Amino acid sequence: MSILNRFRISAQMFLLCALFVILCGSWWGLRPRLAFEKENLNFAVVVDWRDVQSMAQNASVHPLAALRILKEKGLGSLMVSEYTGDDLLLGASVIKLVPDGAGGQGSLLSIPASYPYAKNLSDILANRANAIRAGIRPTVTDDAITILYPSPIDAIRKTGIVPDLEGLEAGKLAGLPIFYRPAGAGAGHLGAFSQVLKRVLSDYPGIALVAPSGEIAPGYPDMKPLADILRAHKVPYAEIEFSRQLGAASLNWLMFPSIIPLHSVTNEELLARNINRDAMMERLVRAAVERGVRLLVLRPAVSGGAEPVLEDFALEVQKLVAALSSRGLVASWPTPVALSRPSGVSFFSTLACAAAFLLSLTRYLKRFFGPRGEPFQMMPQEWPEVVFFVGVTLLITIAARYVVTINRFLGAFTAALVVTESALLAMGDAKRGWRAILSGFLYAIVGGLSVAALFSESLYMLRLLTFSGVKLTLMLPPVLIVLHDMKRRIHPESLSEFLSRPPLWGEFFLGLLLLMLLGIALFRSDNVQFIPGIEARIRDWLERVLVARPRNREVFVGYPSLVLYIFAVNNRLWHKYREILRVGVVIGFSSVVNSFCHYHTPLVFTLLREFHGLWTGLLIGFFAVVAMRSFVLPAWNKARFIFN
Repeated sequence: MSILNRFRISAQMFLLCALFVILCGSWWGLRPRLAFEKENLNFAVVVDWRDVQSMAQNASVHPLAALRILKEKGLGSLMVSEYTGDDLLLGASVIKLVPDGAGGQGSLLSIPASYPYAKNLSDILANRANAIRAGIRPTVTDDAITILYPSPIDAIRKTGIVPDLEGLEAGKLAGLPIFYRPAGAGAGHLGAFSQVLKRVLSDYPGIALVAPSGEIAPGYPDMKPLADILRAHKVPYAEIEFSRQLGAASLNWLMFPSIIPLHSVTNEELLARNINRDAMMERLVRAAVERGVRLLVLRPAVSGGAEPVLEDFALEVQKLVAALSSRGLVASWPTPVALSRPSGVSFFSTLACAAAFLLSLTRYLKRFFGPRGEPFQMMPQEWPEVVFFVGVTLLITIAARYVVTINRFLGAFTAALVVTESALLAMGDAKRGWRAILSGFLYAIVGGLSVAALFSESLYMLRLLTFSGVKLTLMLPPVLIVLHDMKRRIHPESLSEFLSRPPLWGEFFLGLLLLMLLGIALFRSDNVQFIPGIEARIRDWLERVLVARPRNREVFVGYPSLVLYIFAVNNRLWHKYREILRVGVVIGFSSVVNSFCHYHTPLVFTLLREFHGLWTGLLIGFFAVVAMRSFVLPAWNKARFIFN
């Protein structure tokens, strides 16, 4: 007992030990993810068979010859879609769809006798028709094979009618993995859809991936029959990024872990958003490098009404493959890869996150309630305090491992408290600015790794589950910082004093600016499409130069605010208005920690992104200080009466 009574550890040693434990636990929990990212390097460029047909016709070559040219340039897969009623009515195939001339309620499918796959296709279509209404028989003549489809044309416009056997055969002959896209199934047509899909998958074992097309997946809302067919034939499902198809989310869950992420941009989006070819290529590269997407659908240019040119498109395929290969990816068909451990949370990753949570909470509470104007200790030193800290950490760890809700709250609040502590560390010692900045940055990295380790499992990495604490990480830290600053009189007034006096015009405008910045940050956190054109160009330029583009809130808000705040403190400037700079610092560190909550982004890429964000943001802050000294301060002195 006497030994324990004499036991005492310095605050700095306790902090270093705690951070070391957090870092080791995070590393242990992140090992499966790092192995996953190391294995998940294969990618394939996908082209639509109908685009190949169009380019081949324009170049006066056979479609198979066009496929060979594209394959030599690095093409990795052929996408083949089923023909819908609208496709046949628009003449997309030699197969014709017309109303039943006998006055019935059906439609007539006419297959030319010269069609190479007429016999096989007639069997499939007869089976499809029989699955809807028994007794259908094809009518065979010298010119065509005719089948009565027992549904009116208006009822089957969006329904899959005819498998594109020509495209399936082309993929087979070219030796390319096939990405097959069956179309939707109308009411009462699910049995026919299932029967035809089973037949196609059996006849063409080269089909390596399936995802239904259309706004509604066949069978919605019950997606289990479709998932059962794909599982029975051992065919993975394509998890299409940003898909709004009804039923797609259910299929992702039912097919897990046999899913492969895919990025596709439709022709309608290319035209509607006026996406040029360079932007299109950069978007595909970004999907593969930043988000781990391994199947990329590349479409030829469609603008200007001109037909797509095969040679130009082949060069684009080559350029895309080269761009991805230069970033360490391998042009080869990807396979579904799950983490080596089953879905669940490891003990050490939970321990690391629990320690980061308790450490950050302890430091904040000691800062907040410590005696003002006197030195106070923010870390346990006596052995009862150390034992209590360790015991509470273990209790949180055990509770989070067995209660999912606690686990999610742990991750969300850890991220928010790590942001708060990182910002306070970075702003804590203006006289040793660079040391304080580095301390805050490293704390954010270690804390971010602990949150990443907590959720680095297959369900999060494949985006079936998402981190639920993004909004909390953006909103809670600024509130905690403002309350802390008023309590500790870092802001010269307390909250009661601030509320009891009339507001100043300067405070009013700065408050509006602060609310606007927070509103933009919240709105933009899940709405990446709302980006001004100039910001999009800056992003693209940074990606070309740095590869791992730093996030805008760090580069243009967080770190410049930090540099300006240190400058203001050291020069005794803007004592009443530094709070907006401190909140800007918090917004920047929120972005740092949230970067680690993008579990589909490779971890090494995230670390590189944060390094680039640090030095570029500090560089911009340095130039802001130069501008402040040279231009802004002289103008401020002349207009100071407005803010008094």
